[in-house]
Amino acid sequence: MRLTELNPEFLKRDDEWHCHIVPTLAEADGMLMLCPVCFQKNKGSAGTHSIKNWFRGKVPDDATPGPGRWTPQGTGFDDLTFVPGYPPMATSVLLQGSQCGAHFLIQNGEIKLC
Repeated sequence: MRLTELNPEFLKRDDEWHCHIVPTLAEADGMLMLCPVCFQKNKGSAGTHSIKNWFRGKVPDDATPGPGRWTPQGTGFDDLTFVPGYPPMATSVLLQGSQCGAHFLIQNGEIKLC
């Protein structure tokens, strides 16, 4: 499935509790998207929760949600890839403690379930 199917939005973090939508990856501190596992299970957005992914070096490591931080590469949602960065870190998204246990990669705008 394509990332664009999951209603993604780029986010700019204002403070510990607030953020707002920005139009480009270059401005973003992270992104919000629908969960691909629940989207597939629910056959759409109804009843599907959202996932917030903060970008490495943009949001403090102790900010919520955590602990993950991802290094984005690309120009937007159509070609977004989470890359290892330097020093290398995980590129997959794993929801620990959630009921769905989603685990996936984002590569060239494509969601790949693990």
